[in-house]
Amino acid sequence: MTAVNLNTIRRTIEEKLVDELNNAPPIPIVFNNMPYKPLANTTFVLSELSFDQNEYLTQDGRNLMQGQLTLNVFTKVGVGVGQNLTVATRLRNLFNRFTLDELYFEPPNGPQIIENAAPEGYFQSRLACAFQIIEKITV
Repeated sequence: MTAVNLNTIRRTIEEKLVDELNNAPPIPIVFNNMPYKPLANTTFVLSELSFDQNEYLTQDGRNLMQGQLTLNVFTKVGVGVGQNLTVATRLRNLFNRFTLDELYFEPPNGPQIIENAAPEGYFQSRLACAFQIIEKITV
């Protein structure tokens, strides 16, 4: 039985993020399960990917898989929201209705301002980017 490879989907999304955030000005990105200790007063992005729901589309072997890409933007505290929103806008534009093969992104939600940033000492906002994958099962 052939099904979608979750690592292929993850890699596609991560490569798109890395390509964008390596552009000027370059911004460090941290993915799930990666150790990272940010330098004080620096900008970085934390990416979290989850595959949430699945459902049958038809009896002919197609499923709908849904997931979410959560992007946390961390910028220097005490200088206003401008720098944070500039990064968030880049990320929002990157995934806004992005389509590649069977991967479809919906319009992102946010950026939502997070009152108590984690780690402390940063200004944080969060984007939520829902996506869908049409999975074709072959026997």
